[in-house]
Amino acid sequence: MRKITLLLGLATTLVATAALARPVIADEIGEFYIYFDAEGRVVGRSSMDCEGNYYESGVLTNRYSRGQAFCMPR
Repeated sequence: MRKITLLLGLATTLVATAALARPVIADEIGEFYIYFDAEGRVVGRSSMDCEGNYYESGVLTNRYSRGQAFCMPR
């Protein structure tokens, strides 16, 4: 029984760690991210436009640059 409990705890830790490893994405209106590979080349993008529509393309990595667009109030 103790072995099963230990294995379940280890599995839970691995799942939680994998969930935290996901690169950040645009999740606010007007926000955008540009993702780079190890050599500094652009490999992906994510953004949320002023209407709240989410867009994603390419590969999302842990090397990124963040920006914020100005959205006019309605």
